Amino acid sequence: MIFHYHFADAQAQVNSYPNRPITIMIPMGTGGTSDSLGRTISPLLSEKLGQPVIVENRAGANGLIGEEYFSKVKPDGYTIMLGSGSASMNLWLHSLSYDPRKSFVPVTMMTTLPMALIVNNKLGVQSMKEFIDYAKKAPVPINYGHWGEGSVAQLAAEALKTEAGIDMNGIPYKASPQVLNDTIGGQVEVSFVGTMAAAQHINGGKIQVLGVTPPTRTMVLPNTPTMTELGYPKVETEAWFGFFVPQGTPENIKNMLSKALINIVQQSDIKAKLESQGFRVVGNTPDQFSKFYLSDIEKNGRAIKSMSLNK
Repeated sequence: MIFHYHFADAQAQVNSYPNRPITIMIPMGTGGTSDSLGRTISPLLSEKLGQPVIVENRAGANGLIGEEYFSKVKPDGYTIMLGSGSASMNLWLHSLSYDPRKSFVPVTMMTTLPMALIVNNKLGVQSMKEFIDYAKKAPVPINYGHWGEGSVAQLAAEALKTEAGIDMNGIPYKASPQVLNDTIGGQVEVSFVGTMAAAQHINGGKIQVLGVTPPTRTMVLPNTPTMTELGYPKVETEAWFGFFVPQGTPENIKNMLSKALINIVQQSDIKAKLESQGFRVVGNTPDQFSKFYLSDIEKNGRAIKSMSLNK
């Protein structure tokens, strides 16, 4: 009898979902790309589900602090995570109390974000060839900025180091806006940042954009060659952003969230807004995202091991 009572009680909870506020937990800081995307999506998700949707940032250690917290939340659909590439990298960089391949259940990948390689104008380089020559002749290794160990910005820079045969030191920051600001300010010479962030600062006279990381040229930097065109195919990468629920979340809650989020991201006005911010809109199914996520974990494991970043 007790079993039936609990089962019925749980079923009633599922059927009435959602009946209170939902939290989007973002394991990155305020002002960054994940935060901007989460705050664009939250009022629209609130409208779809008929409940308030709150954004909560739990930043630190390239997403590790927020992701660890998320691995322990109640699987009832009231806390969902807007994760990014850190969710497929931290497994290889730290000793975790959970397995992200099981603890994080993919709902939908919302967008990807192509990266751009930017250099401070004080270097006096105008092209990738000039930059590589400069880096090879520099008496001490030049510095590149990134937003945490295992971040896509670090992996892209390390891949470039290997492929171009240059030496660079990685300088970690807490969030992507700080990386951009310090590259503009000259505290670091070079970094990989989002293409839109790069495009907004080209005309300021303080940075040069040398290349972009997606497979094809981007809408926001149409005249900038891809890393593959420049001869560095291993630097081809994009940051990605997607929603997860905790392991054990009822299937119909996961599917309800997936349908709502895919619907939001495919609305023509929202799609246009996100594309104007430099995003590539995806909005795939839980199965499609799951296949991508698991393969991304394996790919990053190989990359991190080959670069000797793992602890």
